[in-house]
Amino acid sequence: MNVTFVVLNWTDMNRYVSLLNGGSLAGALTFTLFLIYYYALGMNPLGGIKFLSIIFPIVLMYFSIKRYKRVEGEGFLTFGQGFMAGLIFSFIYGSLNAMLIYVYGLSIDGGFVDFFVQDSLEKLGEIKVQWIQFFGEDTYREMLSKTPNVDLGDLAWSDFQSKLFGGLILSLIMAVILRQNPPVFNDQEHA
Repeated sequence: MNVTFVVLNWTDMNRYVSLLNGGSLAGALTFTLFLIYYYALGMNPLGGIKFLSIIFPIVLMYFSIKRYKRVEGEGFLTFGQGFMAGLIFSFIYGSLNAMLIYVYGLSIDGGFVDFFVQDSLEKLGEIKVQWIQFFGEDTYREMLSKTPNVDLGDLAWSDFQSKLFGGLILSLIMAVILRQNPPVFNDQEHA
């Protein structure tokens, strides 16, 4: 049985520096907004308000992929390259933000978990009739029983998944917007 190890050197990683920097900045900015929502505004930072934070990652992803296109692609970017660049950006952005939320909740203030649970239960109570109409009473009761058991790890993992899925959609859009295939030259002589 042959085992092959892939070793990345600094030159390989250096080609993704704009994506790594942009994703890291997006994760840090989104975490800062998380703190602002929770402390300054007194809102559930993982509730519906978190979707306002999408503006920073969209702008940063666009400029990161654009820079990647200019530097690494020498002005060209296929759809596949653009999509992969967006996924790298999204993974860094989502994982850094989720890690910061987890470490913050674990070491400084995990009170937002209880705040999230209470807010979620209130929202479920407000939409009870609509929920039961669409999903059924059994599903509603299941949600009511599971919500109080949500912990810090569940919230961080859920936030990572939502950012990665959103990043997947954004990656498709950015790949279409920034796509510019390199020219194809014909090697045959024309007489």
